[in-house]
Amino acid sequence: MGNGRSVGAALRHLDSHGSEHSSIVLADALAHFLVDRCESHHAGWQAVRRVVVDSAADAPWEKCARRAVPRVAEDLLSLSAQRGRTPLARAQHVAAQRRAEQIAGHLDRAAIFAGLGIAPRAVSDERWEAALGSAVGSRSREQVARAVDLALRD
Repeated sequence: MGNGRSVGAALRHLDSHGSEHSSIVLADALAHFLVDRCESHHAGWQAVRRVVVDSAADAPWEKCARRAVPRVAEDLLSLSAQRGRTPLARAQHVAAQRRAEQIAGHLDRAAIFAGLGIAPRAVSDERWEAALGSAVGSRSREQVARAVDLALRD
């Protein structure tokens, strides 16, 4: 899967055989690939990452990526249990969301709010993670700001 050529076949295999015990190994391998691929193939993750970098956060990028992998693997197995096929774009988006959620706990929220021009507010860790995860659907800093602000409204 390293070159990305067999990703589609791996997703199809999971969709057909996801309930088999051996699919756990395949889901884990796919999760590793998809989490790594966010850096070059997911514009939303790249937009969120730019916001984090601009906030001068000293985030443990690789550690958080490793922690996202098991959650992505679980998500892939869950998606395979649903009817139909799991498109690569959907699987990649799940990986980007999980990466953003993992990095959220290492960020200075006040710095992120200030950088995005959002009024600071107190939110639970879970809501903060979900808000940052929802922002991976964005393509620009302004869209990240809107997504985070919308997700954190009461």
